Amino acid sequence: MAIKLFELVEGNACRPSPYCWRSRMALAHKGLETEFIPVGFTEKDTLAFSGQSLVPVLVDGETAITDSWHIACYLDEAYPDRPSLFGGDIG
Repeated sequence: MAIKLFELVEGNACRPSPYCWRSRMALAHKGLETEFIPVGFTEKDTLAFSGQSLVPVLVDGETAITDSWHIACYLDEAYPDRPSLFGGDIG
């Protein structure tokens, strides 16, 4: 099952959230297959399952993680065999 990233989308293509971009870059650096789920400003109910109304929200199986920092920490812990986001032990 692919990882899902719920991210803010304005219109059809604009992704204005730097926090979503941080998570996108972390996923790309790790080389993880990801399904990107667009969420509009008025579609906050889409995120109700996560307990909040803010993006980004990462879903990996049964685990939902919010906040770009927590997402990055989770990715490094859950996928230690992939390139480190924080420079490994020294990071």
